[in-house]
Amino acid sequence: MNYTSPKVKVHRYANYLLSEWTLRTVLQYGSGQPIGVPTTAVINNAAALLRGTHAERVPGQPLFLADLNCHCFDPATTQVLNPKAWTDPAPGTFASGPVFYNDYRYQRRPKETLSFGRVFSIRENVKFQLRAEFTNPFNRTQVPNPVIGSSTAPGSGSYATGITQLVSFNGNRVNASGFGAIATQPASAVIGERSGLLVGRLTFQFSYIASTPSKWGLREPILVENSRPRVGF
Repeated sequence: MNYTSPKVKVHRYANYLLSEWTLRTVLQYGSGQPIGVPTTAVINNAAALLRGTHAERVPGQPLFLADLNCHCFDPATTQVLNPKAWTDPAPGTFASGPVFYNDYRYQRRPKETLSFGRVFSIRENVKFQLRAEFTNPFNRTQVPNPVIGSSTAPGSGSYATGITQLVSFNGNRVNASGFGAIATQPASAVIGERSGLLVGRLTFQFSYIASTPSKWGLREPILVENSRPRVGF
């Protein structure tokens, strides 16, 4: 989206300061990525049937213990996925359900950028450009996705195992692993801080007279204009 502020017809100085500002935004919103159905917790058909299988969904059980998009729980101590929503299929059989469900998704991840700026005409041949650019301007925190288990190690972090906690740097106990846990340690695991960039550019436009030989042996003047930035920060 691009928007340019209109001219202000109140005062010449107000018009100079407030008009012709350009606002640009890129906003991307959508549902979270689908969460894969966890692998079986106990049964491993790889030895008998030469391939593993995934779990079966238990009718009537909620998939989530907390809404991933509500921002109403502590991700460091809350188990967000329901382990009772899944069960192993009968031994020697494959699961009959799909690998993904439309109502089983990770947290939404909006992508937002914002920039605004303006070109000031100081003199006829001197212009100053001021521009500010921001990524994640609304400072949305993005926590890691919850653990759903390991497909290469049956039973590791699956819905049949409990939550493992560790003691953080401030002495509090936080979730580290286990089905539905969100590992917020180390501190670099939580991202999404706002970042910004301020750019200034001073441009001088100058012209000079050059001459080229004509067919009569005389030198004809040519006006050459050039523009180059002199100062930037």
